Amino acid sequence: MSDKVNIVIPAVELNDELLKCLREINKINYTNFFAAIVLDYKSKQKLPKLKYKVKELIVGKTNMSKKRNIAVKKFTSKYIAFIDSDAYPNKNWLKLAIRYLKNKSCQVVGGPGIPFPNQSGIEKICYYSKRSYFVTGYLNFRKYKAKKRYCDWLEACNLIMERKFFLKYGGMDNQRYTGEDSEFFQRMKKKYPDLKVFYSPDLFIHHKERRMFGFFLQRFVFGMDLLNLLKFNSGFSGLQPILPILIFMSFLILLASEIELVSKVTIISTFILLINIAILFNITKYVKSFKTRIFVLFTINMANIAFALGSVITFTGLRRFIVNKIYLYSRNKK
Repeated sequence: MSDKVNIVIPAVELNDELLKCLREINKINYTNFFAAIVLDYKSKQKLPKLKYKVKELIVGKTNMSKKRNIAVKKFTSKYIAFIDSDAYPNKNWLKLAIRYLKNKSCQVVGGPGIPFPNQSGIEKICYYSKRSYFVTGYLNFRKYKAKKRYCDWLEACNLIMERKFFLKYGGMDNQRYTGEDSEFFQRMKKKYPDLKVFYSPDLFIHHKERRMFGFFLQRFVFGMDLLNLLKFNSGFSGLQPILPILIFMSFLILLASEIELVSKVTIISTFILLINIAILFNITKYVKSFKTRIFVLFTINMANIAFALGSVITFTGLRRFIVNKIYLYSRNKK
């Protein structure tokens, strides 16, 4: 088995996005691997000729967590690497990842998800928004080539580890449509407090961005996963996800209060202005065009409103009835 890697790619069907992913994997500087594609159903498209083996599994309509678990259990390999079907790795992805893991300084490695080189203007705005601290908080380093570091957890779209390590901790939650990666790391850390998760910018992948409506739906769904996103052992940074709903509820309470209308408008307007000045200061570091900054500023505000509304759903108890359907719909509206 040596250092063989199973690249696990969950998808709905063999479509153009997945074919691009497979063709780009064909270019990587590593030979001892195969890819396991886990699909809802078989499509009419055919696999292209590739220098590596692709193992196809048809498992019916289910979530990505369960698909990843099925592929890991089905096929034997020393290492597993997770990537999404709408993404592709850089050519040194596996070579460097295996090197980090063999150094025994960490148990899990991964890197950032950066946009496709030919992204559209709308996709670029959504990417810039996700890169902001005011959307992804202290985890925003996963959206660009930040400095190497150990971290709490990494996204399932770019994860590499030993297969036996993944199976030892039960894999991902088969019932989860969202937050499966965060929950997996939380569960591991409870059983293995010394877990080391290593982020490196040279393990970057290109990940297709959602378009505007899909992005807002995604933030809405993430808001419904609020309780799983909060990290009480990470100080203020770990509590950042609760800020959108706190601000939203504060505005509602203020509007319902007996304070005169002019004072209400003044307080809310001042607070919104101060927040947007802070956001503008943050995005100016990496968004050069003034026009683009305005669009990104608007998108960040809307993304946080969507997140806050999703968080409200969580506290009403309606989450379990709608989260799966909305998340799947958001993926279709990329």
